[in-house]
Amino acid sequence: MVKGGEFIIPTDRLPETFTVSDINDEQRLIRDTAKEVVAKTITTEEAVKLIESKDLRFQHGLLKSLAEIDFLGIEVPEEFGGVDLGPVVAAIVAEAMGRQGSFACTLLAHTGIGILPLRFFGTEEQKKKYLPKLVSGEWVGAYSLTEPDAGSDANGVKSTAVKSADGKYYILNGKKSYVTNGGFADVFTVFAKIDGKDLSAFIVERTFLGIEVGKEEHKMGIRGSSTTPLFLDDCLVPVDNLLGEQGKGFKIAVNILNLGRFKLGAACLGAGKMCLEESLAYSKERKQFSRPISDFGAIRQKLAQMAAQNYAMESIVYRTAGLLQDATHGIDTNDSKAVLKAIEEYAIECSLVKVRCSEALDFIVDENVQIHGGSGFCEGNPERHYRDSWINRIFEGTNEINRLLTVGMVLKKAMTGVLPVMAAGKSILAEALTPQLQTEPEDLVERSLGYLNGARKSFLIVCDAVNDKFKPILDGGKALGEHQIVLMALADCLLEMYQLESVLAALKKNRNEFEERLVRLIFNDSLFALDRLIKELLVMCSEGDSQRTRLAMVRRFMKFNVENKDLLCSNIAEILLGRG
Repeated sequence: MVKGGEFIIPTDRLPETFTVSDINDEQRLIRDTAKEVVAKTITTEEAVKLIESKDLRFQHGLLKSLAEIDFLGIEVPEEFGGVDLGPVVAAIVAEAMGRQGSFACTLLAHTGIGILPLRFFGTEEQKKKYLPKLVSGEWVGAYSLTEPDAGSDANGVKSTAVKSADGKYYILNGKKSYVTNGGFADVFTVFAKIDGKDLSAFIVERTFLGIEVGKEEHKMGIRGSSTTPLFLDDCLVPVDNLLGEQGKGFKIAVNILNLGRFKLGAACLGAGKMCLEESLAYSKERKQFSRPISDFGAIRQKLAQMAAQNYAMESIVYRTAGLLQDATHGIDTNDSKAVLKAIEEYAIECSLVKVRCSEALDFIVDENVQIHGGSGFCEGNPERHYRDSWINRIFEGTNEINRLLTVGMVLKKAMTGVLPVMAAGKSILAEALTPQLQTEPEDLVERSLGYLNGARKSFLIVCDAVNDKFKPILDGGKALGEHQIVLMALADCLLEMYQLESVLAALKKNRNEFEERLVRLIFNDSLFALDRLIKELLVMCSEGDSQRTRLAMVRRFMKFNVENKDLLCSNIAEILLGRG
C-alpha cells in the first residue's frame, strides 16, 4: 500500500490514483441524485432565501429529506442506521452540497463533527442510543471544542468537569464559542478537562440541566448556518456519557477534524465549479465595446485559470478519497480503532487537500466577482460565494495550523524512517555532482514527470539544508518549530508537489486535449512557485559555500520549459466557452 507522504520521493512511475473517471455505476447514480436534489431543493431562489435568513426549521427539514435518501449515514455502519458507502461517496455528496455554502456547512457539521465522534469513539450503548437519531435526521449534531481562549490550541481548553458527590454525573462548567448548528442541535460533543487537567469529550444533550445556547452570531459569510456560543453552568452529564477514555480528548479532536478536511475540500470543489459556470455564462452575455467580454484576453485568462484550479482540486480530492477508501477496504467498519489507524496514514494528504482547495476557491470566487464587475459587488450569487468562501481557510483547523501539521507529520515519518527522506537526499546529492546529459521526452506526461522529479530532488536538497541547520531529527524538531516562516514555505512545497503528482496521474488515466492544456497551465504556475520557494528556503537554511553549492544543484534540477500563457489560456477558454 502507498504510504502517506510518499509523493515527495522522486520516482519514475506515477501512482495509480482514483479519479472521477473511476466512479462506478452506483456512485454515478448517487452523484446524479445529489445534483438533482441540490438543484431542486437547495439552490432554488426560494430555498436560498430561506436558508440565508437562518430558517433553521427549513434546514432541519432539508436534513430529514436527505436522510430519506441515506445521505446522512454515508459513513455510519448499517448496524446503526447508516449505509457505510465510504470516503468516495462522502466526497461526491460533499461536492454537490458545496454549491450552497451555508447549508453545506450545516450538513457537513452534522454528518462530520456531529456524527463521527460517536461513530468512532462511542461505546456500543452510546452508538445505539444516538446514531440512529442523527442518521435519520430526527436529531441534529454539533461539536463544541473552541473557547474564547482556546482555538487552534485544543489543549488550552479551560472548561472543567468534576464528578458529583454521588458519582453519577460529571458537572461541566465553561463557555464554548462558534458552535456550528448550535441554534438547533439536539446533542453536542463537548470538550472539557476532568479535574482541570485531563482533556476529555462528553456527549451532552440539549435538555440536560445547566446547558444554555447563546444568541446567533452575525457572520461575514455562511450567514444561513447556525453559529452560537454554548454556556455550561453546573451542567449535569451522566457518567455514562463520557466519550472515549478520560484524558483522550485531544486524540478525539485531532482525528475528527482530520476526517472532515478532505470533505471540506470536496465542498470547495463544488463551489468552484458553480462559480466557473456563472462566470462562463455572464462573460458570454455581458457586452462591452460591442463585443462579449469573453472575447477579451484578460477575461479568458481568468476563465482558464479558474478551470485549472477546479481540475487541480478535483484531482487531489478524489485521489485522497481513493487512498482513504483503499486504506479501509476489508476492515470491519465496527472496528473503530482499525479504521482510524488506516485513515491516519493519510493525515498529511487530508490537510493538504483542505489548504489547497480552500485557497483555490478563494481565488475562484474573487475572479468570479471581478468578471461580473459592478453586478458582482452587489448582493447576490457572486457576492455571496465570495463571503462564504473565506471561512474554509479558518475552520477544520486554520490553514496556517494545517501547514504546520503537515510539515510536522512529514518530519515524524522521516525521523522514524517510514519516509526515506534522508536516504533519498543523500543519493540526490551524489547525483547532483555527477555530469549528466539529459534529453527531454516528447510525451507531455513523461516530460512533466521529469519536471516534477526535478522539483522533488530540489526539495530534498532543501531538507538536507534544514537538517544541517536545525538538526530536527536529533531534537525532535524543537529548534525548527521556532521558525514558522521556514515551516510555512516547506508546507507550500508539499502543497505544490502533491497537486502536481495528482493532476499528472489523473491526466495519464484520462488523456484529452483539454485536460492536457489544463495540466500544462498548472505545471507552469506551480513550477515557478516551487523554484521561488526552494531558493528562498535555501537562503533561510544555509549560507556561504554551502548555500552556493546547493543553489547550483537546484539550478541543475529545476529546469522546465515556460509555457506561452497567452496562447494556452486562450485555447482553454475557447474550449470552455464552446462547451457552454
